[in-house]
Amino acid sequence: MTLMTLQELQKRTMDMLSQAGIADAGRETRWLLKHALGVSDADLIAGGPSPSGDAVASVQTIAGRRAAGEPVSRIIGEKEFDGLSYKVTPDVLDPRMDTETLVAAACSRFKDHQPRQILDLGTGSGCILISLLKAFPESIGVGVDVSREALAVAQENAAQHGVAAQTFFIQGDWAESVNGSFDLIVSNPPYIPSGDIPNLDKEVRNYDPILALDGGFDGLQAYKKIFSQIKALFSQGGCGFFEVGILQAQDVARLAENAGFLVKGYHTDSAGILRVLEIDSGEK
Repeated sequence: MTLMTLQELQKRTMDMLSQAGIADAGRETRWLLKHALGVSDADLIAGGPSPSGDAVASVQTIAGRRAAGEPVSRIIGEKEFDGLSYKVTPDVLDPRMDTETLVAAACSRFKDHQPRQILDLGTGSGCILISLLKAFPESIGVGVDVSREALAVAQENAAQHGVAAQTFFIQGDWAESVNGSFDLIVSNPPYIPSGDIPNLDKEVRNYDPILALDGGFDGLQAYKKIFSQIKALFSQGGCGFFEVGILQAQDVARLAENAGFLVKGYHTDSAGILRVLEIDSGEK
């Protein structure tokens, strides 16, 4: 039996993904082959040893999953966020580049000093909190999630990135179980209106946990709950950053103001969309 060369397998896989409508089939093919075969970018460019028949079958299986709409991150079990690789499972939201806007905005706010304590509500994979703790090595972080399984993933990611000693994780419904005083509170809560869930892209609808997507009938229910709980948790002069959905920034800002917070402004993502609301505690 003639073995397929690595370059032939790469081309066949890329063709399969291209025919399935995958936009960046070349890059995703490289990710899948590196994961399945343990090869390097140099091997894929120069052509490494011919893979075994079992290895070819393994690549074809995962390529079929990708062609059917399963995200690469769900297949390989990891996703890059803010320059770091995070473990992801079906229990956590897939980290997205848009959310890096929140991290950048918070880092800009604290460019002259480090927050003493950071609270991340709905921490999921822990990517926001861990990225902030990498930027602020003197800070202590608290991550809260209602899902025990999500918290286990966040703990693994914190250990992997060397911030476990700075981090505490709590199972709870937003901030109801939290005590303390925080200079910085962040959250990327679910904000998709319930009626819009069936119309989401299948990569989101079928693979992200519904708890991390569904924001209730108007997409704003999580914000209402969070703003009702966090007033007493801010330190004097504390601030908060909250990711919002498209066209939601003004509505979320109104909820914040009604809860007694000062709206400091908005931060746009790479597409120019208002993606993050910045608030102050209202206490000076």
